[in-house]
Amino acid sequence: MRTNSITLKYMASILDISVSTVSKALSDSPEISTSTKNKVIETANDLNYKPNIHASALRSKRSFILGIILPDLKDDFFLDSLNGITEESSKNDYKIMAYQSCDDYNKEIEHSNLLSKSNIIDGLIFSSTKKAHLLKGSNHLESFINKGVPIVYINKQKKTSVNSSYSENGFDVGKNSVQELLSKIKYIQLNLSA
Repeated sequence: MRTNSITLKYMASILDISVSTVSKALSDSPEISTSTKNKVIETANDLNYKPNIHASALRSKRSFILGIILPDLKDDFFLDSLNGITEESSKNDYKIMAYQSCDDYNKEIEHSNLLSKSNIIDGLIFSSTKKAHLLKGSNHLESFINKGVPIVYINKQKKTSVNSSYSENGFDVGKNSVQELLSKIKYIQLNLSA
């Protein structure tokens, strides 16, 4: 059987227990005995079970994916920022979907629309193209705001608002932007569950 076709239902049928018990055992629930947990974990390891991230995302209403749109990865600041974002995201069990707009405002809009319509990201780290700084009416991020997707802006030029990160060190800006974004995501999740 292929790795991606191993399901909780399949493991439950092998072990002759409920799907719920398998799920709770894999989540280390105190409701499940240690011997049952051990059997489930051993079976999962033997079958090379990997959780379905899409199913998990549907249950938790979180994808554990951050969207990144940066203008120019040839620029050391933004490349270092991406490295900081990658490292901090990984530490927090998040994946990233990174896009480079190549300082092209149309690509920036295209990438923004793609991420917004996909409904796959929990938050967005964003730095606009030089042209977008000049445009007062740019509104391609409104769809994220309307959906409640938090955004952290990074800008190497100067600090532009309270929600912007700025430092000479791009790596630290990247790490700090992830920390800020994750705190916004947690805040939203807490309010949704209340």
